[in-house]
Amino acid sequence: VTPDAFIELILNFGTPYRLHAEGAPDMPRAILVGLQKKPLLFFCEGTVKLVATRFFAWGALPFLANQAHGFDNLPATLGREWDDLATRAESALGADDYDAAVSIVEDHLIGKLLAATVDLKQIRAAAQMLHLKKGQFRLAELAEHCNVSGRQLQRQFQDVVGVSPKALARAIRFEEIRKRLMFDPDQSLTDLAHEFGYTDQAHFIRDFKELADRTPGEFAREMRAIQDIFRDHNNVVFLQVPAAGRR
Repeated sequence: VTPDAFIELILNFGTPYRLHAEGAPDMPRAILVGLQKKPLLFFCEGTVKLVATRFFAWGALPFLANQAHGFDNLPATLGREWDDLATRAESALGADDYDAAVSIVEDHLIGKLLAATVDLKQIRAAAQMLHLKKGQFRLAELAEHCNVSGRQLQRQFQDVVGVSPKALARAIRFEEIRKRLMFDPDQSLTDLAHEFGYTDQAHFIRDFKELADRTPGEFAREMRAIQDIFRDHNNVVFLQVPAAGRR
């Protein structure tokens, strides 16, 4: 699981899976994957059946209170309420009816939202601007856009998102660069670095490697090899740009 700018609620109805580390326990049925600073590698034996909800970074708080822990790089367990939700949703999967399972999860989330009293107006405006600018925005400009001080914006981000505006901007910028290389691995890395505001190639490579465990060049070669495999076998590969819900 590569870092991106979203928070994901994941319910597993199939074979348990675990982090790929010696002695790691099985993951609970319901987990929250917050904003990451390193890739996560999971391992399982058997079929995993998942229903997941993807939130914008500012959108999880009304549903999950303070359980979106930010950059701790470990999935968070959510407790009995969410494990019970997984049990209810699993009943719909007897006939592989994923739509029914999704409806059960949606109904639960809507109920949580209606009971929430969190004002997300300023955080939403700031995060949406970061997405629009692909992570390239100075804190002072962002605070001015939201009509708050830089210190207030920092505090609100920590309270709602769990990370600083700079950390979210970095995740957004990385995700945009990764998507560009997925679809066009032959483009100039120097041009890409300049386009996304890096003043030197070393900084660009260091940032990307920290979040992807590989350099931009290595990632581009992997994407090129994958495209060659599908091209040689006359198959069609669909690379989907992830979308988040409106929250």
